[in-house]
Parts: sequence; C-alpha cells; structure tokens
Amino acid sequence: GLRYELPGNFTDSLQELNQRIVATAGGNEAYRLTPVPKRDTNNWQPRLGFNWNPKTDADGLLGMLTGGDKMVLRGGYALTNDYAFLNIALNIASSFPFVGVLEVPTVQDAPGGPGRPNAFRTLNSLTLTGNPNLITRTVVAEDFRSPVAHQMSLEIQRALAGNMALRVGYVGTLGRDLFQTLDGNPRQPFSATRVDPNRGVIRLRANTAQSWYHSLQTSLERRFSNGFSTGVHYTWSKYLDTASEIFNPSSGEVAVAQDSFNIKADKGLSSYDRPHRLTGNAVWELPFYRDQAGLAGKILGGWQLSGNFTLQSGAPFTVFNGADPAGALTGIDGLVGSAIRPNINTTEDLSKMTIPEIIAAGGASLFSRLCGFPSATCPGERVGNVGRNTLRADGIGNVDMALIKNTRFGRQNLQLRLEAFNLTNTRNFGIPNSTVNSVNFLNQWGTDGGGRKIWAAGRSTF
Repeated sequence: GLRYELPGNFTDSLQELNQRIVATAGGNEAYRLTPVPKRDTNNWQPRLGFNWNPKTDADGLLGMLTGGDKMVLRGGYALTNDYAFLNIALNIASSFPFVGVLEVPTVQDAPGGPGRPNAFRTLNSLTLTGNPNLITRTVVAEDFRSPVAHQMSLEIQRALAGNMALRVGYVGTLGRDLFQTLDGNPRQPFSATRVDPNRGVIRLRANTAQSWYHSLQTSLERRFSNGFSTGVHYTWSKYLDTASEIFNPSSGEVAVAQDSFNIKADKGLSSYDRPHRLTGNAVWELPFYRDQAGLAGKILGGWQLSGNFTLQSGAPFTVFNGADPAGALTGIDGLVGSAIRPNINTTEDLSKMTIPEIIAAGGASLFSRLCGFPSATCPGERVGNVGRNTLRADGIGNVDMALIKNTRFGRQNLQLRLEAFNLTNTRNFGIPNSTVNSVNFLNQWGTDGGGRKIWAAGRSTF
C-alpha cells in the first residue's frame, strides 16, 4: 500500500501574530520571526508485508521445522513519518519576538522614600532598549519537516502442541531527519564571540538526528484453554542515536550536543536503549465450581489468579562535568542545560560495570574535570572525551500479582480484586546524580526505588 499525508504548518498562527508585532514595531525586521519553514509536502509512506505458510509433507529437519502446515513466515517494511508537536511551537511563542523581558523601573511614593516597581504607572511608558537581534530566541530550521522512520520485520511463527506458539523474529527501525535541539549561534572555540556576533543566543530545532534500532524478539505463548494461559517474552536489542529527544529525555542526558561544531560525535547509546528485557504473564481460573451452582458454587467458584513479571536492563546516562570552563555552551545552557562532559581517567570499561562497581573502583576519581581556556597550566579543554550515555543505571525487576473473585447473579457480576504491585518489595532505583563534581555523584540510593503496594477494589457489572 501507499499512504500520503499532508500535515499543516504548525507555525501558521505564529506567523500571523508576528505580522502584527512587526507592524506595531514600525516594520522593524529585527522583530520578524525567521526562519519560517515551508509546509511539508513530501510525506509518502509505502508499506508492504507478506505471510507465507510453507505447507510440506517432508520428513527430517524440514518436516520438524514446519510441522506440515504449522509454520508461518511473516515480514514487512514501512516508511512512516512523525510530526511536530505543540511544545515546539510553545517554545517559539514564549521567546522573542513574542515575549520580551523588560526591567520595570522603580518609582518613589514620596521624596526620599524607598523605590519600588509600580506597574500601573510605568508599563505604558516602557520601551525596549538595545539591539533586538541580541535577545535570546527559539526558532526552527528553515527546512524543518516530518522525521522519517524505516521499520522492518521478519518473523517465524510455529504452532506447538498444547495450544503453544513460538515466535522468533527480527525487528528494526532506522530513524532519519529526527528532531534535535542545537545551539543555533554558538561561541567560537575558546572565544566569547559567537559565530554571528550580531545575533544573540538561538535555541534551534532542526532535523539533524539519526537513530539505529535492531532487535531479536522471541515469544512463547499458551493460548487460553482449560482456564489457563501464559506467555514469556524476551527481547535482545541495541539502540543507538545521535540525540534521543528534542527535549531532555532524562535526568541523565541533556538534549544538546556538547560540541556544537561536531554534533556527530554525540552518537552513542540511546537514552531508551534496554539491551535485555524479559517479561512473562499468566492467568489461571481455578478449576473448581466454575459453573457457580448453589451457595457453595457462589462462594468457592469464580476465583482467578494472575500475575506478570518484568526483568529489564537499566537506563543509560551521561556523566556531566558540572561546569563549562571554556564557555562552549554559554547561553544555550540556560535554556536546555549543560551537556559538557569530563575526560575519562581510567582504562576500565565503565559501560560494563554496575553503579556499585564503579563506586568501588574510584567513583568520581575515574573522571577528570576540564580546565577551560588555554593557559600556562591548561592546554585548553572545551569538551571532554567521555562518551554520551556510557554508564548504565541498575536494571529493574518487578512482579505483580492479583487475586480476583467473580460472583455471578444472573446477568450481573460482582468482582472483588486484591492486587499486589512490586510483590517482592524490590527497590528499583532510577538514574543517579551524574554530575561528577556533586557530592551525590552516582548515589542511586537517593532515587525513589518504590515499594510494595497492595490494594483492594470491588466492581459490579450489569
């Protein structure tokens, strides 16, 4: 199949408002919203897929593989698009030329008295001083458009005895022209002068990021039969990208490259990379008094036990320097945060170590902070050599269970539920503090690990 989509231009309303602002400013082009992207008209989305049931009466390995007609091979490809969302437009609308911050002068109630702002007396007389071009603003690139995802899959499904089914397959996604936040007017290396000295800080959103996701996905399921169903699913994957989000995706990553002149150097693990994920679920309707006949059936029948578990790798995160001594991200860091990283100070492969292992090996001493501008004691260090998302938080393990009692009264049903979340009371830590100069560096125990929760509920359906 082939799908075509024609999204609207999400800056249309901003452009209309901006025309009024420019007119009010006497036609001053410094108040013009620029650049303005054109409408995206190139969203062709082809999709193809196939299902093949290779029926065979062969013996040996081929017969064992197909089971006669019990195997299906499925595959497909799709090109899809994502679209701009409201927060991107809101960021533009909350910056110059739509919003300007002015200092309200103070007035005195009486000669010699204390000065204080009086908005009612001064707002009408306020004027913008200085060069409007130097005011911080948020814009999107002139060619801002819909990101692209190439999605691919190939899977074998095999029916087994006892209502069991096995699935093994490859699933991959290649992201292109993804949204990314950039320093649109960065400082020149080891200089206080920006690339365009006539403009101020510019937070730029552009289609400059890429992603690569590859996975092996397996599943063993038992369809619901005789009151019982279950499934176990395992995914082994690798997820790389040059930026995981247009906004900060987690407390352990800032959505801007540390080196604005080499954004490709930020290629690394995605903030959403989870190489191992094992899940399982089961539902068991207890076999006695299922017809709920009589008083004994009402009391002893209708019981159901269910549960699920998740075991998953932890989230990657980045070690931050905690300062920007060379001013590489000065200005943009106030809008996004500082992505400056330190230098590595060890030959240990920290990416394969747990948080407690890293702390035991030296913690913050495994990294050296940058010294900044060149001097007699400093060779000059703008950015560090620690990779993006090179450390990983501890994994998570969770078990949930539920005991359910259904009691039927004709066409009505009374359901009582007792559910336990995190049944084993396991503390699943979050991403720890990752700023190397913080006293809480790598303190995952300060994150909310959560705890067991048990609650009961009742529901009547009719």
